[in-house]
Amino acid sequence: MTLNWTEILEKILLPVGGYFARVLQTIFGRRRMQKHLYREICRNYHKLDLQIAVSTSPTGLAQAAPLQFAERIDISSNVWNFYNDEKRRASLFELNEADAIARIYDKFSRIGIDLPGYALVRAKEALAEVEERLVDGTLDSKLFEKVSTHETRPFVADLMSGKRERYRKFLRPPGL
Repeated sequence: MTLNWTEILEKILLPVGGYFARVLQTIFGRRRMQKHLYREICRNYHKLDLQIAVSTSPTGLAQAAPLQFAERIDISSNVWNFYNDEKRRASLFELNEADAIARIYDKFSRIGIDLPGYALVRAKEALAEVEERLVDGTLDSKLFEKVSTHETRPFVADLMSGKRERYRKFLRPPGL
């Protein structure tokens, strides 16, 4: 039995090529998903960091801004909701850092909910979670820095070099 070139192409090369195309599509799709999620986390981080600074400034304190923190919150979960949709959730949780990202978005979502305590403190807890995941390597700090805006890059660089104190320090009193 001899195979001609069209049979070889149809029975061997096309399926193998299709397999490799699918593998590449999966790899590039995961990387795109990571970039989208990291970009949204970075934007939320920056917005919350600025809102905390404004709320805790002398002017913000005089206007009781920390008490109205939840009403003024301006963060997004659109990318998270898109990838956490029932159709895409399986591919989301194939990411190595999926559990960390899920914890971060859980903390983001708790900021605006009417829970005991202050929304400002919950925002600091969310930022502390992001920072800890960057410092311990669970989140890719190079990708985080790459997708961050030019305003956020100095914050990330200072955090990674240890020049800036992390939010976790402000959440736990010394000795506890």
